[in-house]
Amino acid sequence: MLNSYFKSPSTIARYRAGLAGPYLDRFISWLADFGYQRVSIRRHVREVVHFASWATSVGLHETDLDSDSLVSLRNHLTELGLFREPSGNHHHIYQSAIVFVRFLETIGIARPATEHSKVCAPALFLEFCDWMKAHRGTLDNTLANYRLPVANLLQTLGPPNTYSAQLLRAFFLQQVSQVHQEKSKNIATAIRMFLRFLIARGDCKTGMDYAIPAVARWRLSSLPKYLLPTAVETLVASCDQSVPLGARDRAMILLVARLGLRAGDVSGLKFQHLLWSKGTLIVSGKNRKEVELPLPQEVGDAILCYLRCGRPKVASEYVFITTKAPFIPTTRHSASRAVARAILRTGINAPSHGAHMLRHSAATNMLREGVSLNAIGELLRHTSIETTTVYAKVDFKTLKEIAMPWPGAEPC
Repeated sequence: MLNSYFKSPSTIARYRAGLAGPYLDRFISWLADFGYQRVSIRRHVREVVHFASWATSVGLHETDLDSDSLVSLRNHLTELGLFREPSGNHHHIYQSAIVFVRFLETIGIARPATEHSKVCAPALFLEFCDWMKAHRGTLDNTLANYRLPVANLLQTLGPPNTYSAQLLRAFFLQQVSQVHQEKSKNIATAIRMFLRFLIARGDCKTGMDYAIPAVARWRLSSLPKYLLPTAVETLVASCDQSVPLGARDRAMILLVARLGLRAGDVSGLKFQHLLWSKGTLIVSGKNRKEVELPLPQEVGDAILCYLRCGRPKVASEYVFITTKAPFIPTTRHSASRAVARAILRTGINAPSHGAHMLRHSAATNMLREGVSLNAIGELLRHTSIETTTVYAKVDFKTLKEIAMPWPGAEPC
């Protein structure tokens, strides 16, 4: 395989003699299977050879080319001021090293990164993760955000049986003293949930979770960010279904705009969730609670167009796949990027550029059409009606009917 991408005998000999040499042929074949183009394969091979040369220079062996070596490479590039290009992207050698290590993990040469994280994570935190998944259906992404606050708690305060309300409160206040409000809320939630886990195990005194104060957040203090229906239709119409990215963008945008799905719901959509015979789809959102929603004809047609003309021919249970190699399932950020591209194309003055704005837009439009807050909450899958009441603030017609006149002023 290497001979098909490089012609110079001396270059091929040099590449094969390096630390990565025994794996380059399989690496090239692996890249080709994932849809990488010739120019990208050549670039990755060149940078992997540089990565292997650096690894040799610092005393690493081929079995050491794993996620730990990526951390070392990152630190090395950071010290040289080369970790990020002027464009903001990672240095080419780091990008290719990530791909190569992933390949080595796939073929069983390198230990998967998940195993490294398990080794590094405190055993008590791993038990906490299992407990959260079993009792609350918490997703891995959420638990990953809990890891650092919990690790800091264990490192700072020691064994849980020594915790007191004073120690916990002082620790929390120190942790949030230099972070913004949203980060403070995440830290509070992580520590509070971990304390409840400890209480359930009998490792901590009952009521210790109340030692973590609530972070101030004024409910209903701001308006939802949304677009008028005409602007939403303009975004939908701007997607060119004749190209793969446009077909995928249109399907994603319609799922959010018509059904109010979250970005994570869109990226997590699987073929088994599309019940074509019933004209419905299943959404598994927060807490892994599955809900069956109606699938509008327009949305179904957009998904079918994407499957026929835009989706790469890869075996995956997920509906939405990246448009560039490696062809893998999209992340929750893909739906927001689809909205951002549509806003850029149309020049619409939008209050924000994420997918959640279209979710807000769907709710506010339904409210204007007379749909009740309870029905909107059901569609958006809110666990509490209080979450849905924020949309009442944009129902200006009804608000005018109940608004009291300002003293000394004409009524509205």
